[in-house]
Amino acid sequence: MISVHTPLDGGLTSGEIGDVTAQAMWIDLLRPSPEEVATVEAATGIRIPPHEKMQEIEASSRLIRRGNAVVVTVPVLTGSGGSEPRNSAITFIFSGRQLVTVRYDTPHAFNAYLELLALGELSPTSAGEILLGLMEAVVDRIADVLEGLGMDLDAMSHRVFHQHTMDHKRRRASSRELESLLRSIGRDGDLSGKARETLLGMKRMVSFLPHGDTAPEVTAARLETIGHDVQSLAEYVDFLGNKISFLLDATLGMISIQQNQIIKLFTIMSVLFLPPTLVASWYGMNFRIMPELQWEYGYAYAIALAVAAALLPYWLFKRKGWM
Repeated sequence: MISVHTPLDGGLTSGEIGDVTAQAMWIDLLRPSPEEVATVEAATGIRIPPHEKMQEIEASSRLIRRGNAVVVTVPVLTGSGGSEPRNSAITFIFSGRQLVTVRYDTPHAFNAYLELLALGELSPTSAGEILLGLMEAVVDRIADVLEGLGMDLDAMSHRVFHQHTMDHKRRRASSRELESLLRSIGRDGDLSGKARETLLGMKRMVSFLPHGDTAPEVTAARLETIGHDVQSLAEYVDFLGNKISFLLDATLGMISIQQNQIIKLFTIMSVLFLPPTLVASWYGMNFRIMPELQWEYGYAYAIALAVAAALLPYWLFKRKGWM
């Protein structure tokens, strides 16, 4: 009798759980209660790690062999389509005859695999096939996320380097646009880092799982294909990481250029107004004898001299290309 999925997150009593686990190939524990964990352990003889143990990051806690069972914990990317992507630890316990998964979240990959099972598009005949199917679903989801991330980075690269040079009415991006770019780059960097962590966990899982003569249920060729996919995605996420760093540096550089332009403008303005200020200070002196004091055109002369003193540095700066 084949039972590929047993929902234990509500609706089954402990007695019913015990009856089902004796024949099920895949037992999926979603936010299990202590009673459900105890019942599954008693029925299968498999020790379920507590949630706190699943959060540990050292390899000795994530890759464990217990007799014929292999216990692997992988941080799986969840919520990649939202504003707060996260990695949720999922434990795979594979004993050859049965697969037990323990999770406290529902990644998109799990939903996709369960939908295929419900539609009858998949007909696994062993726990090993289910395990490989889940691994493939996780890798496929990471590939989709990285594909979307790559397109998003291409769009941001266009915004940074091309959009404002093609727009003749506005040469520079506004501060709000640059701030929005920084936020987008930061989110993509966070998503890339979490995808990298998932791929690292999958890579460890591929190398740690028994296959071949030691585990006929896990097809060596299929597992090798998953390993190649994980390796190629890991290389691609490294490329995206470099691109994110480049875009971040470029955006920060443009912000720095914009700030330098503002400081440059204030510096030039202060220099332009310095000679007129000098002229005004001359004619503001309280000497009793001043040649232009009684001159009919003295006021106009002083104004013209101040304007000329401002225009001369302006002309000089333009000729030198300083502004």
